[in-house]
Amino acid sequence: MARTRRNRRRRRGRFSFLLKLFAFLVAVAAIVAAVTLFFRMDHIVVSGNTRYSEQEVLDASGLQTGSNLYFLNKFGVKETIFAQLPYVEEVKINRKLPDTLLIEVRECKAVAGIESAGEIWLISEQGKLLEVVDTLPEGCPLITGGTLIEPAASRQMDFGGEAAYRSGVVMSLLRIAAERDMCKHIGTIDMSDDTALSFTYLDRFTVRFPWTADLSYKLESLSTVVDYLENNETGRIDLMTDGKASFIPA
Repeated sequence: MARTRRNRRRRRGRFSFLLKLFAFLVAVAAIVAAVTLFFRMDHIVVSGNTRYSEQEVLDASGLQTGSNLYFLNKFGVKETIFAQLPYVEEVKINRKLPDTLLIEVRECKAVAGIESAGEIWLISEQGKLLEVVDTLPEGCPLITGGTLIEPAASRQMDFGGEAAYRSGVVMSLLRIAAERDMCKHIGTIDMSDDTALSFTYLDRFTVRFPWTADLSYKLESLSTVVDYLENNETGRIDLMTDGKASFIPA
């Protein structure tokens, strides 16, 4: 008799568990249905774009109105935009309930060109390849002396080997020069020399200093030397030795 009562309690316990599980599944289904029904993406707003049109950003995102706001893959959308629109540097995606998706982009600009295998690739401040051009934009230095590995739009520049280190130094030079408003005066940067980084400056000078140099200090020294020279003087400014600058007239 006692065994019969225990069996009945077990059956009631199993039935109660199944009933609770069924109720839980029904609740989940109801929530999913509600989210699907009430959070449809009826509007997509693009902001921050100047180079690309709103339609170009929308096309690159692959998004369409009518989709669900909560089921979209934000990471996938960002990666698609980055791949198709090289000048987009950053993407922010936010939901504005009940039916709007906000896409905010930040575009970059070309800071230099790289001459490689007969092509000139524009690059961003972060070293991303932007596009192949025939003519450099005004104020963009030209980097020579290296060969890009499998270049493609939206990829990071890659030289490989020792040239990879040198390209990093060149990018640091460009950033520091830009902070000092000197970048616009740099013409061609040659990274082929094992011993020295060299570049043309003000269309009048060739400047040389070691790859391991303190770039801020060397650029400050360069400015000091140029200030002492006459406007019509041309030649080479050698900053290979710490604490010493040499000017060799042309």
